[in-house]
Amino acid sequence: MSELPRAVVLVSNPHAGRAARLLGPARAALVRVGLEILDEVDIAEIGRVQEWAARPEPGRPLIVAAGGDGTVGAVVGCVADTGAVLGILPLGTSNDVARSLCIPARVEDAARLLVEGKVATVDVGQFVTPGGSPRHFVHAAAMGIDVEFAKLATRPTIRRRLGHLTYVVAALLALRHRHPFTCTLHLDGRQVETTVIHLSVVNAPIFGGWLRLALPGSDVDDRRLDVLAVEDMPLHRLVAAAVSVVLRRRRLPRGLHLEHTGGLRVHSDTPQGVILDGELAGNIPGDFLLAAEGLRVAVAQSFVDVEHA
Repeated sequence: MSELPRAVVLVSNPHAGRAARLLGPARAALVRVGLEILDEVDIAEIGRVQEWAARPEPGRPLIVAAGGDGTVGAVVGCVADTGAVLGILPLGTSNDVARSLCIPARVEDAARLLVEGKVATVDVGQFVTPGGSPRHFVHAAAMGIDVEFAKLATRPTIRRRLGHLTYVVAALLALRHRHPFTCTLHLDGRQVETTVIHLSVVNAPIFGGWLRLALPGSDVDDRRLDVLAVEDMPLHRLVAAAVSVVLRRRRLPRGLHLEHTGGLRVHSDTPQGVILDGELAGNIPGDFLLAAEGLRVAVAQSFVDVEHA
């Protein structure tokens, strides 16, 4: 089993949910647990991380993402399939990736895990447009209402004013201004045409931040992508469906459809933006693929790694 590097490169996003308040304590926590900070990289200069990730293993540092899901997703784009190890200090609003990997929310505990934990290999998603290079996502890719939701939920002014309520308010506003679109899904030898207001391709199943919502039958390391389609329906039915998910009922409500697949192609005749880990990353048509065990990440000793199960 690989040991965690004792030197780190710290990647931060000053606009992530709790970063302005906790980045200083996070930096101090890393030093207290015995880690050496070789470099600090602002998310705006994310390209610098590739140089560190490309170093030979004896001198390759732990790449630590200090922020939310967007920060983690950006760092994953630099370290996936390189052999570098990702560490996470969850300083965002939602921190769904950290929750899916059972990484503690407290900065001190998350920093200690980077010393006392282990290296696991987990799945990572890829989004590939015609003629384009693969873009990675560790949490989810989404189209439809999530695009409007992300525009609202990632505004620093809204986050500062609403705190934990940011995602609830953003979701309600996005639902109110939803725009149905028709798309064709190619998965597992089948072709499905459907009209939806939202389509998610999920790798890490925990979502909704502190609500800790989860897709049934899904896992971050199960060698599958989970496709969630939401049909257009009256607002009261959408709210009822959301409540059903929050209450963790066994069956998804009418109008929500869940598929498990190793890969998916999505096409729509109308332009549709694609969000990867909360950040706008392109448009469909495109392929959503699974890179099994494509990411090495620092997790707790109790984390069950499918490779070693």
